This record gives sequence, structure tokens and C-alpha cells, in this order.
Amino acid sequence: MEPTTLALPVLINGVKALASAYDGYEKGRFMKSDQAVREEIRRRADMIRSHIERIMERHHRDGNREQRDECDSTLTSVHGMSEDATMAVTGSPNSIHDGVGKLSRKGRKRIVEHDLKTLNLLVDTTRMLNLILSSDEEAPSMAEIHDRIGRARNHFRERNMYIDGLEKR
Repeated sequence: MEPTTLALPVLINGVKALASAYDGYEKGRFMKSDQAVREEIRRRADMIRSHIERIMERHHRDGNREQRDECDSTLTSVHGMSEDATMAVTGSPNSIHDGVGKLSRKGRKRIVEHDLKTLNLLVDTTRMLNLILSSDEEAPSMAEIHDRIGRARNHFRERNMYIDGLEKR
């Protein structure tokens, strides 16, 4: 079975959980839904981390120091994303987001779409890593992986603007 085939059921379950959490972005249930999204992001980051560690071990074994160092740098970004999800301002029991209770249906929809896009960026990153692990032909470079993780991390950080009710950039 191919690694991408194995990741598909997990992705489907994640999307189902996110879609069912859509109703949870209302006042009173927001923190629970937000926690579920942040846990999924941390879980994805852990999956990506384990893939990168395997690639890094391969480069270390082959004596490819440059690629190993690129993997190490990428791991630092993955760790940062995981920390962002753990320490997000909504992760604090004392966080205050006045806009949560005032969000319109459209605002809640934007948060859900934003979270789904973040998760999709992480799923795409996992697929790219699976390509590297499965073959060396036409596989993306670790620099591309690093860029994708950076994009996902920055995208995740933007979500507080939606949570606070600031719907325009």
C-alpha cells in the first residue's frame, strides 16, 4: 500500500471533524472546536517531523551533510509550527477574544475555511515528503518542503485575525 493511500482516510476523518466542528465556532463551544483544530495541527506536525527525521537519517547515512542540515532547519520550522498550535492565544485558559461571540455566520465560515486550508497545506506537505521517501525521481527538494511548512505556519498565525472578528486583511 502506498503512503498516500494510507494518509487518505486520516485526511477524510480530519475534514469530517473540522466540518462537524463548524457549528462549534459559536459562543460557548468555540474553545472546544478551537482545541480540536490545534490538536490536529500538532498531530500533522508530528507526522511531518517523523517523515523528515527518516529523510535526515538517510542523508546522514549517505554522508550528505548539506541535505542533512536542510532537514535539521526544516525540523526547526516544524517544531515552531507545533509550538504555535500549542501556545496559540486561544490555547490559554485566560484568553480573551471579544469577537468570538459576535462573529457572523460568514465570519465563522471564514474561520472554518481558513483552518481547512491550513490543514490542506500540511497534508500536501506530507504527500511531498512521501514522494521523497518513496523514490528519488521527480521528488521535491527539502527547500520546497521548508517553504511549504513556512507557508502553512504563517497561514495558521493569521487565524487570530478571524477569531478577533477582523475579517479583512
